[in-house]
Amino acid sequence: MSKNNESHLVPGRECGECTACCVVLQIDDDNFKKPADQVCKNLMEKGGCKIYTKRPSVCQDWHCAWRFMPQLDESWRPDLSGIMVRSDENGIIFQPIKDPKTVLITAQAIELIGGGVAQGIPMSMSIPIRKGYRSYSTALNEPLAAAVEARSLPMIQDKMLELIEFSLAQNTAIIPTIER
Repeated sequence: MSKNNESHLVPGRECGECTACCVVLQIDDDNFKKPADQVCKNLMEKGGCKIYTKRPSVCQDWHCAWRFMPQLDESWRPDLSGIMVRSDENGIIFQPIKDPKTVLITAQAIELIGGGVAQGIPMSMSIPIRKGYRSYSTALNEPLAAAVEARSLPMIQDKMLELIEFSLAQNTAIIPTIER
């Protein structure tokens, strides 16, 4: 991608050793297929992509929110925070790449989630259920509204744990195998 097309990215902020998107995301490009929550076959052992110069356009064009949201400091890089923050037309999605009961209830995560809820930005989380199965998505704004309004970290943390436990108890569909 040309520098001009990356003008929305935070200057100087690079993926570095983070390869979360090379594992978490599903790629269904005409020339390349990769199921969600599986390591890309082109991810090299020490990071980096074997087909970097010929990688699919989705890999060239997609960036996690940490790359373009300046309010997320270095500690929010997905491999450091344990959370891939991404955005779509429905708002901001928090997708844990480490134990959700640990990373989604930190003061850092609660501050960002609670701030978004307070501002009316649609917030959700996408919780991996078990290997080979789709994640379970939960909207956060309504369930967290009272705790956020009370500005109580323990109340928000308790509600987040309740939502995580609920999500983990759900049955989701098997991730289909993608033909190569």
